[in-house]
Amino acid sequence: MIDMNSETDNIEYEIEELEEKLQEIKNQEGIIGYILRSTKSASIDLKDPTKIISYALISSTMFDTSQDMIEELKIGEVNSIVLESDETKILSMNINDKRLTIFMEKHVNHDKLYKKLK
Repeated sequence: MIDMNSETDNIEYEIEELEEKLQEIKNQEGIIGYILRSTKSASIDLKDPTKIISYALISSTMFDTSQDMIEELKIGEVNSIVLESDETKILSMNINDKRLTIFMEKHVNHDKLYKKLK
């Protein structure tokens, strides 16, 4: 028999733990912000809230385009995606059926962030 309360408590604990990690990460030097999306809601924390739509659009486009490429190339599951420009980087990953995108300056070590969140 499955204990639904225990399963719900576990999911809530995982969400709280992820949110605590994201709060620590967002306070690090060079972090611009993040977007955490589930099928029902989104949590957005950006240093420049006037650009929410732009950041949300690039986050969504990265996930959609990567999924299309993965399916087309039949390369299997991808753990994370990193997009770099001259000044910034974007780390996108799936965590517990949620899509997380972290925006950062180029000098930030995205591997450390990934390992902390994984």
